[in-house]
Amino acid sequence: MQAPAQTWEPTYSVDAQWCIRLFPSLIDFAFILPAFLLFAFLSGTKRLLTDGDTGWHIRTGQWILEHGAVPKTDLFSFTKPHEAWFAWEWGWDVLFAVIHRFWGLAGVAFINALVLCAVSVLLFQLIRRCCGHDVLSLLFTLAAVCGSTIHWLARPHLVSWIFVIAFLHALVSAERGRVKSLGWLPLLTLCWTNLHGGFFLALVIVSTAGLGVICVAIAEKCTWRHIINRAKPYLFCASACALVTFINPYGWNLHRHILSYLRDSSLLDHISEFQSVSFHHGGAIFFEFMLLMGIGAAWWCFERRKFTPAFLILLFGHLALMYGRNIPLFLLVASPWAACMLRSVLGRARWNERLASFAGTIAEACSDLRSFERIKRFHVISVGAVLAIAVLFTSGRPSFAAQFDSKQFPIESVPSLAAVSKSRIFTYDQWSDYMIYRFYPDTRVFMDGRSDFYGCDFVVNTYLGILNAGYNWETDLRRFGVDTVVIKPEAPLAAVLKRSAQWRTIFDNGSVIVFAVRPSVAGGRTLTADSARLSPVSHDGGNESEVLTTPRRGSNSEFIIYERRSL
Repeated sequence: MQAPAQTWEPTYSVDAQWCIRLFPSLIDFAFILPAFLLFAFLSGTKRLLTDGDTGWHIRTGQWILEHGAVPKTDLFSFTKPHEAWFAWEWGWDVLFAVIHRFWGLAGVAFINALVLCAVSVLLFQLIRRCCGHDVLSLLFTLAAVCGSTIHWLARPHLVSWIFVIAFLHALVSAERGRVKSLGWLPLLTLCWTNLHGGFFLALVIVSTAGLGVICVAIAEKCTWRHIINRAKPYLFCASACALVTFINPYGWNLHRHILSYLRDSSLLDHISEFQSVSFHHGGAIFFEFMLLMGIGAAWWCFERRKFTPAFLILLFGHLALMYGRNIPLFLLVASPWAACMLRSVLGRARWNERLASFAGTIAEACSDLRSFERIKRFHVISVGAVLAIAVLFTSGRPSFAAQFDSKQFPIESVPSLAAVSKSRIFTYDQWSDYMIYRFYPDTRVFMDGRSDFYGCDFVVNTYLGILNAGYNWETDLRRFGVDTVVIKPEAPLAAVLKRSAQWRTIFDNGSVIVFAVRPSVAGGRTLTADSARLSPVSHDGGNESEVLTTPRRGSNSEFIIYERRSL
């Protein structure tokens, strides 16, 4: 009788296992990875605070805590006061307003850094559950985490990353027979709905899973009764997830508002994060790599009748190509199955000697790690890293200084702004977010980062018209009673304000220029930049009289007729 093949599987005594629990595992490396990238290679907290939306989110949460209610009308602008507004991320706003109250921006940045670490760990565990290969799991986690850095911002969208991974974990469990894991998804959807507007993805993921199960049953030539029985848990779960999304302060109006916002392509074309990614950007190489791997993974899944992951990869790949903000979501969805595909390819790489040798080396390393990795750890390294980062936040070092970047925001102009009346500020939407954080409630802004609230017509025709010194720039500034303008010196509006007698420069450091309206100009009359440039000064009998020219449109809109008036 032939002797059974022997396998080498190391065993550890109880004392040895206790000692191993103190050693770091791959989970620890996955946890530390985002923090290492953020503070060693990126700009640290300044990277998290690159987007000014964090400012108005915090102030919204503070308002909710003070009033014990969720706002239904605008809080921050003077252009649309008391108009209906949906603070759809109110849960995140309240949570981080509490954090900000006790720990300031340092606490906000610290917790968001931990959220990124949690995303990395959950993704590593998901990939390892799918492919069962420790080395490949860590490599694909590294690729996905590096690719997601394009959207590392202290904003509510980070919680959507966690929810997406949690849903994928539940689907993997359901595919392996633990269908009861789907019962947690409606509860997660309820939390998701009140934390971030990306909760629609819950319905997309579960519905796609149900469609995948139906396709598998059809491919196996099952009866319709059997097909329905297979899909029933997913249909019930999707229905329950859909129903709980109406449990929010705004009811069904929230759904209507978000859908109308996402369907407004004219508005989305003017929002940077809704633009397609530029492959000239350095970080796009990770997206490009995963896109190619994702195409192969989708084909690999179709061949094995794994329709759910194939559909999800194609769907999120399409969304990532349309909107750059969806790239991290695609990386989270595609990386587990790309790792499975690559392991399958390496396992069958006998046609090439070098590739087969490389695959054998990786397989041997993974085999050596398996028994060592499966011993539970105390995760001392991860805990120590968290404590070390917390201490470094109090050190005041540049990478840990909890403040907005002075190169991105007009921080140096704050002393000058504090010295003048600034109840109505016109500035860039991102700078307005910072102004809200710095001066609210004493100051209102023209337009901030809540593009869904202002709408396409206001953003394109009014805001951009003023910023680009369009025909009605002065009329619009006067109509809204703007008293302070904070812009970059190279902006077209800065050029005309410099020539206007109605405005005076109160700050200019070469990067930011601040204009304040004069108390009175020419007896209360408005002097435009064009008129100041074109008007001569006439002398009549020794009495000086100023001549103003007021632009007036003729019948042909391509021409402007100037009429002379004497004061």
